[in-house]
Amino acid sequence: MKMGGLRHQHVALLPLALSIHSSFCCNGTMNSTMNQNATTNETDASSNTTSGMTGHRIALVIIYTLVFMVGSVGVTLMIGVLKSNLRSWTTVAFFNLILVHSIFLLTIPFRINYYVTENWDLPLTFCKVVSSMIHIHMHVVFVIYVIILTIHFFHYFKKVEQMEFYRSLHAMAFSVGIWLIVIIFSPVILYHYGTHANATEHKCFHFAAELGVVPVWVCNIFLSICTVILSCIVSCILSVILYLMIKKHGASSWAQQEFWAQMKNISLVLIILFCLVPYHLYRLYYLTRFSELQEENEVFLAITSLTCFDMMLVFAGKGICHRCGG
Repeated sequence: MKMGGLRHQHVALLPLALSIHSSFCCNGTMNSTMNQNATTNETDASSNTTSGMTGHRIALVIIYTLVFMVGSVGVTLMIGVLKSNLRSWTTVAFFNLILVHSIFLLTIPFRINYYVTENWDLPLTFCKVVSSMIHIHMHVVFVIYVIILTIHFFHYFKKVEQMEFYRSLHAMAFSVGIWLIVIIFSPVILYHYGTHANATEHKCFHFAAELGVVPVWVCNIFLSICTVILSCIVSCILSVILYLMIKKHGASSWAQQEFWAQMKNISLVLIILFCLVPYHLYRLYYLTRFSELQEENEVFLAITSLTCFDMMLVFAGKGICHRCGG
């Protein structure tokens, strides 16, 4: 009887033991699953952060860092080179080029800091200034390039022997006049620039919504088309000049001083074709899908800042302005 009772007790306790074992196994499985899910979520979050930094932001930080370092050295070197013939149109143009490069370079550290931290703690107005400065820099640099190339083309075709201001004061007045135009129109542009931005988001350079305004969209299309057309025109003129020189001198063209004088023009045209034209061609496509391609547009826009390398190319080329009047 005792053995039978014990056996019945063991049988009665068996369902309870199975229930406890099942509950323990389920809890262990659930905890393991939750730990795996948490680990997976942490890994995903980490990978998302890493991928965000290894994408366009990494490219932007690298480009702007190189531009800031090389551009600063180039501007410093060229300030020492441009110190004679202050009445020459070309010299005045290069002085203005150095000035616009210098102003733009001052805004680059703020761009680098933002793309590293992805946080903007400064006023939104200053963000608009920094953001618009790269556009102003791009267009002013292009205009100066076209002026310099036009002067050199006129000189080659002997339309003018030497383009100079009558007095140095006139050259200064010309430069001041150009910058007054920029200073007058800049506040108007900044007032309407980024009106749809939210200052509480601590974000900067997110002004694509402005392109939804028809006048802004049309203006961007017009500027891009004009830049591409003018770039093609100066490239064709330079090609004609090189063709005429090769036709005239044949195999001995490389030994001609006149041919090497054109190298300065070739450098400027190559900078236009590789730094400015790609952006404007892409922008014509970007303007049709600006809400989807903002990150890619920032990278293409950063490429335009590589024009700051022109100062180093000028200095490395033994001084494009050693005789700016020639």
